[in-house]
Amino acid sequence: MDEKKYAVQLTDAQEVKLLECDSAKEIFDIGREAIGCEWIELVEPEPLARDGLLLMIDEEGKLKGEHCINCIASHLYGSEHHGDSIIGDAVIVKSSGERLMLLTESEAKQIAAAMAQIRKKSIEKIADAFGLRPVLKQEAERQNRPHRQPCKKNFQER
Repeated sequence: MDEKKYAVQLTDAQEVKLLECDSAKEIFDIGREAIGCEWIELVEPEPLARDGLLLMIDEEGKLKGEHCINCIASHLYGSEHHGDSIIGDAVIVKSSGERLMLLTESEAKQIAAAMAQIRKKSIEKIADAFGLRPVLKQEAERQNRPHRQPCKKNFQER
């Protein structure tokens, strides 16, 4: 039986997720589905490249305007130094020359743990570099909830 294959997803909600992947699927299809895009761009940030890893990102992420800065992916990419951030979700996979490969479960867990460990630092560095106040997913959901208004008639609540 084939070993299950994985990728690590870094979301624009600053979450780190393990993705169990169908190894029969084309790796770019897996990336497009996980990221929610049509065009994949491959980015090789130095901290990942030295371990034979790369990021799959949405090539048109900045044009869409519907996603947030991915602080973890942007920090790996060095955005705080050059000002070019990564927008939307990103997926980490292995790279061997011209070939992209999925991860084993142990590799994916190890990478996910490392990404979770740099999460807070990444949010702080990117927020500082871009002059932003970081908004975590839970906080954003609270802000988007409708505000309840008391129902009053003649100054009496019903």
